Amino acid sequence: MSEIPDGATQEGITEVDSDLDGTNGDGMEIAIPDRAVEIPEPSPEWTVVIVEDNEDYRKDVEDQLRRSDVAYGRAPRVIPVAEFSQAEEVLSAQTVDVVILDVRDDQGSDDAGEMLLDNLKSTRFVPVVFYTAYAERVEPLAQPPVVQVVGKEEHTDVLINAVRAAFDSGLPIAVRGLADHVREVTREYLWDISKQWASLGGYDAEEKTTFLVARLTRSLELTLSLDGEDRLRGPVGRALTLPSNWHPSRIYVIPPIGENFDTGDLLLHGDTQRYWVQLTPGCDLANGKADRHLLVAAAPLLEVDPFRSWSVTEPEWRSIENAVAPRGGWSREEKDRRTRLKKASSDLRAEGRRIILGRHDRYFHLPKFFTVPDLLIDLQHVKTPTDSEMGEYVRIGGLASPWPQVLVNRYNRQTGRMGFDDPDADAVLERISREIIERRGEAGKERITE
Repeated sequence: MSEIPDGATQEGITEVDSDLDGTNGDGMEIAIPDRAVEIPEPSPEWTVVIVEDNEDYRKDVEDQLRRSDVAYGRAPRVIPVAEFSQAEEVLSAQTVDVVILDVRDDQGSDDAGEMLLDNLKSTRFVPVVFYTAYAERVEPLAQPPVVQVVGKEEHTDVLINAVRAAFDSGLPIAVRGLADHVREVTREYLWDISKQWASLGGYDAEEKTTFLVARLTRSLELTLSLDGEDRLRGPVGRALTLPSNWHPSRIYVIPPIGENFDTGDLLLHGDTQRYWVQLTPGCDLANGKADRHLLVAAAPLLEVDPFRSWSVTEPEWRSIENAVAPRGGWSREEKDRRTRLKKASSDLRAEGRRIILGRHDRYFHLPKFFTVPDLLIDLQHVKTPTDSEMGEYVRIGGLASPWPQVLVNRYNRQTGRMGFDDPDADAVLERISREIIERRGEAGKERITE
C-alpha cells in the first residue's frame, strides 16, 4: 500500500521541514518524516519550562525563546521557575514539552538538577536540556536528543538550538499525539460500555478492571494499526501523514517486554555479535521445560546471496546504465557485457524481491529499524544452546504478533518437507495434448459415419 497524504487543511497550521535519514549513532534517534509536516497548535500550546535560580540567565533565556521559532515554526509558551522546590509542582500541573534545567540551586546543592531529573523519570517523560556552569558533572547523563547538556559559557544560541533539536526529534509530537489518542479511545470506549454496565454487576472490581484493561488494550492496538481511517486521534495525530499499512515499527518490540526469554526474541551473541531469533515455544519457556533453546540465524542481508551478489552487480550496472554510446556504437564485447550486467542485476533484484515479499520458505527478511540492520533469517541455520549457555545472548528486541507464529510455522514447514522426484511436466502435457487431439479426431469420425 502506498502512502496516503492527509490533505486536510487547518487554520493556524505551520509547515516545518523535518529530517529522517534513517541513520543511527551510538544512541537511538526518533525522527519525524522527511518532508514538510503540518503541525497544529495544540492546547495548551507547545511549552518550555525553565528551572533557573539566576534571574539574569532566566530572563535572557525566556526572552530568546519567546522570540524564537523552535516549536515547529512558532515561539513556545515559556514558564520560568526560579526555585527547584516549585519545579516539581509546575511540571506535575502543566503539559510540558521540554525542560531547561540548571544543576546547582541557590541553596548550594550541587545535585539539585540531577535529583529533579530522577524525579521526572519516575513520574513522566519530557526531554531535558541541562544549562549549567557544571557541564562536566552531568555530561555522563547526556542522551541526545532526550537529555542534552549545554554549558553556560556557550552562547545562548547553542541553548536555543538544543531546544530546537528536542522539538525536531519528534518526541513532543509523539508524546502529545499518543496521550491525546489514549484519552480519546478510553473516553469513547467507556461511554460505549456504560450502556451495558449493568450486565457486569455480578463481577467484582478486580474482574471488571481486568476486563476493561484487556478491552482497552485491544482497542488501542487496533486503532494504532494505522490501517484505513484509524490513526492517532486528537489535533496532533490528525495532522500527521497516514503511513502505509506496512512499516518496520509494526514488526518489532523494542526494547523487549519483560525479563524472560520468549518466542520471537531478537538476540545478539555477546562474543560474535551475530543475531539470532528464538523459536522455542513460549509455553516451554514459561514452564521451564526448555533444556535447550531453538535459535535460527539472522545474518546481515548483504552477506547472503542473492543480496550479496546483487550488491556487487547492481552498482556496476548502475554506473554504466545511462552511459552515452560512443560514435559508431558499442563494440560487440561491450554490448554483451552490458546485456549480461543488466540481466544479472534484474534477475538478482527479482529474487531478492521474492524473498522480501515472503515467497521463499527458507529465508525471512527483517527490515532495518533503529539499531537493528537489515537481516535475513535462514531457517536452515539452526543452533540449540543449553539453558546455561543462553547467558551469552542479549535480548535486544522482540517480534510482534503474528511474526513469531509466522516464523514457527515456516520453520515447521521447512523442516517437515517430504522429498519426491520432480515429474516430467513437459512429457505429461505432451501426452495429454495427444489424447485431446485423438479424442477430437475420433469424435469427428463418428459424426461422419452418422
